[in-house]
Amino acid sequence: MREARGVLADWKAGLANYPFWWRFGLLDIKLRYRRTLLGPFWVTLSFGVSAVALSLVYSLLFKVTADSYFAYLIVGLAVWGLMSTLIIEGCTTFVRHSQLIQQQPLPILAHALRSVVGNFLVFLHNLVVVAIALAVAGVGVSWPTLLAVPAIAVILVNGVWVAMLLGMLCARFRDLPQLVALLVNIAFLVTPVFWYKHMLAGRAHFVDLNPLYAFLEFVRSPLLGQLPPFTSVQVVLVATIGGWLLTFLVAIRLQPRLTYWL
Repeated sequence: MREARGVLADWKAGLANYPFWWRFGLLDIKLRYRRTLLGPFWVTLSFGVSAVALSLVYSLLFKVTADSYFAYLIVGLAVWGLMSTLIIEGCTTFVRHSQLIQQQPLPILAHALRSVVGNFLVFLHNLVVVAIALAVAGVGVSWPTLLAVPAIAVILVNGVWVAMLLGMLCARFRDLPQLVALLVNIAFLVTPVFWYKHMLAGRAHFVDLNPLYAFLEFVRSPLLGQLPPFTSVQVVLVATIGGWLLTFLVAIRLQPRLTYWL
């Protein structure tokens, strides 16, 4: 019980310490692109060029309408980019800031929130390309579009527990980051990011077993002016509650020992 109360107290203090995780999350992005001409907008430029090239190639390969596929692909790539970076960078949440953790008695949760803020700011830059793609495809703003805001917020909430859970496990087991990165790359190929679910014909139901697809559609559908599938909402709800519960149980055991592994 003492360990559980300690974890809850740390999480409460981490949430309250928003000046740290917000400002340092912003600082991480500034330092990454300091002394460059475009700064963080290099993210937007590189994402836009890559997305346009992929949409042109795959629209010809799949023989689909270029405009609709253009929006589908770019929105999917933007959302997948947010999800994948939250997972991959979540592995190094604590290892990356080991010196600060060992020197300053900051709440552990604050470092996870810092990581999520940085990835969210990159995603905001990519939304510029998404807005252009939606305008080109003729996708207007409707009331389902407004659901994208809470949907993105839910993704970020899940990103925090992912950063906490993977950050602790990867600090203990240093081979895990490479394994997680490998699995994320494989997941990109088997998740309908650049292809449509119906292309699998009779095997399309297997896609519903992929939780990352549920999170992807949870955000992509509203951005495309559609309601998210009910199955996606169910999976996201279960994953959010279950993920935080699992993280809490793991944190009770591992969080007190974290500094010894850094």
